[in-house]
Amino acid sequence: MDIEKSQDSQGNASSDVDTAEQLSYTNNQSDAILDINEYAAKTSIPLYVIPPSSNCYQSSITKFDHVMSLCAIAARHNISDTLLKDIVGLIQMHLPEQNIGVTDINELKGACGFEKDYLKYHTYCENCKKIFEDHLDECQTPNCDGKKSDNLCKKYFITSNLGMQIKEIIQRKEIWDALCDFIDHHDRSSIADVRSGSGYKELQKEGGFLDSNRNITLSMFIDGVPLFKSSGVSMWPVYFIINEIPPKERFLKKNMLLWGIWQGTGKPKMTMFLTPLVTDLLMLHNDGVNIVKNGTSYLVKAKLIIVTMDLQARAYVTNMTQHNGEFSCLYCTASGKVVKSGAGNCRTFPFKDYDKRTDDMIKEASLTASQTGKRYHGFFGESILSCLPYFSLSKNIVIDYMHGTLLGVTKKFLDMWFDSKYKDTPHYIGDRVKVLDNLMKAICPPYLVHRSPRVLSNTYSHWKASELRNWLLFYSVPLLKGILPEVYLKHYACLVEGTYILLSEGIANQDLNRADLLLKLFVQNMENLYGEETLSLNIHNLTHSVDIVQQWGPLWGYSCFPFESFNGEIKQSVHGTGNVCRQIFWSFQAQKRLAQLSSSMPDCMSKDFIQSLEIRKRQSSRTEAYQCWIIKFSNNTSGFKQDILAKIEKEIGNADFSTASKIVRNGYTMYTKNSKKVKQQNSYTIKLNNRDIYALETEHFIVQNDAERKVFAVGTALVKTGSTLEGTVPHLIQVTRRFVYI
Repeated sequence: MDIEKSQDSQGNASSDVDTAEQLSYTNNQSDAILDINEYAAKTSIPLYVIPPSSNCYQSSITKFDHVMSLCAIAARHNISDTLLKDIVGLIQMHLPEQNIGVTDINELKGACGFEKDYLKYHTYCENCKKIFEDHLDECQTPNCDGKKSDNLCKKYFITSNLGMQIKEIIQRKEIWDALCDFIDHHDRSSIADVRSGSGYKELQKEGGFLDSNRNITLSMFIDGVPLFKSSGVSMWPVYFIINEIPPKERFLKKNMLLWGIWQGTGKPKMTMFLTPLVTDLLMLHNDGVNIVKNGTSYLVKAKLIIVTMDLQARAYVTNMTQHNGEFSCLYCTASGKVVKSGAGNCRTFPFKDYDKRTDDMIKEASLTASQTGKRYHGFFGESILSCLPYFSLSKNIVIDYMHGTLLGVTKKFLDMWFDSKYKDTPHYIGDRVKVLDNLMKAICPPYLVHRSPRVLSNTYSHWKASELRNWLLFYSVPLLKGILPEVYLKHYACLVEGTYILLSEGIANQDLNRADLLLKLFVQNMENLYGEETLSLNIHNLTHSVDIVQQWGPLWGYSCFPFESFNGEIKQSVHGTGNVCRQIFWSFQAQKRLAQLSSSMPDCMSKDFIQSLEIRKRQSSRTEAYQCWIIKFSNNTSGFKQDILAKIEKEIGNADFSTASKIVRNGYTMYTKNSKKVKQQNSYTIKLNNRDIYALETEHFIVQNDAERKVFAVGTALVKTGSTLEGTVPHLIQVTRRFVYI
């Protein structure tokens, strides 16, 4: 605070030293005992004796700063209303009686994202599941006598103002600048992102929706999330992301859009739940929103181009049969067949070239089902998304590899290899699981892999999707070589390489062709190797993956990973069972509002405080060097042998250098082998663009002590000795250590 002098109880001035006199201690041998009474007597003067002003108190922060800081604390730490109320009360104790600080937490939350036009409550009839009109108490459905007043426990869901959220995100300076730069410099020579796909390029043609580079496109996610362990209550959130925001910022929480949440037992009736969404999307597509930047107004329109979800949610949204039903494939006319599986039956989809579904075929099937009241070609009726005139169910709804390839296919293979019920099959290797466990324990992934490898024994059924991804793409083939019979390993490697290609950030046409060949070869041979009962819809959908990637870019661009992660985050903002949806919306909206407001605030203590709460990890100090940053100097030269010192001197021209153990280059952190941070992770092996040397196990970073401050890596060279599996999975390389390299 800026109070340089205060007054004692008689009104006499006293210095800061007198006012803040240190506690007196009474020393009794080794014990230090605080004399509370003496301390209280010396500090009993009022803390503030100042007149009220336009500020909360005599400080540089205003009432606005005060409110925003409190909201930032509440949003960052997901604190309950009770705790927030107590914090406000505690702050009021430290302020003079006459102040303009906010004491009502509802007023506090209203100042940060809860204007009356932001949220809308949609009450619906419990009998027919139709939304009540705002001005009517009675349900308008024929032969339904439902009334709003009859709902002792009202049934409702909450939606937000999507246009307002888009404005708040885009109007932030860093997002506007990044968005414009990404539009102008995006590489379209290969499939590197959603914006590289043929579906997106079609919108960019002359006269197309994206012919004006101010328009944006949206991707949507919807799924059910269990809310409480002790009940069957779940929530169904609907999220959006803006595809024109660069990928590094696109999936951040503050840049996501939360349109609505349905809460209740079971699942919502999608026609009812998503009808307001279709209305909002039509408005954004036709009318858009006005964005004001640097005094200039821009009309920005938005178009939904991608919807991603798991198979169960997809069936509800598209009004189709579930994944085990006849004609359950959204992309082709495969009807499937019922075969025996264990003690029961299941539906499988044998490999074959099926006709692709067209929009006309889907429309005909939906109308026929609606008119007859019976399922027809997999449809029970029209999907609410079909009310968007530009939207195609078979083109704009994509395959999510997280649920399909990882939680579906990869997990099924682990069962077939290690579950004892398959012990009489030639692919069963459960008796070798201990050997694989020891190999798993020896794996040291880089720091970019957040989950350390877990053993297979009794745990693989509980693996998260990210663990299954690491197993599929990196761990499985090297570990299974020599354990899984070769014919099964080569077959499985087709899935590994095909998926790896479709997840790449630069996919050329020849790569797409290879991925298509590998995945179709994988599906074609499933029946001969594992039996026809294994040809599930997830396996069948692999044959459509390349078409989806060609249309909308790599699989990671519309994966459910970031949305599922966000589901876990928003559940943390729930405190108690009342107004759950409102709690989630405030936490979500407050963080976005704070990001927008703090970016436009002048430099001050409050701005630094609010922005620091957005950063989860403490930022390390760093020193600029040539094309990189030095994060940690080690200055350890005692371990260098004379021949190494001679090589260093020859390379850098002199012996005046420092050493470092941690640097950052191109956004990636690189460690040395002796760093404490790499005991369980290998973040010291760096891949090189060198024909003879594949990678380097870094032991030291050498920093020149001159104006250029060039940085050299000293370590052991790794040279290729062959591929892990001949003819496939070229991203998995066998190497050997050869010599010291600088």
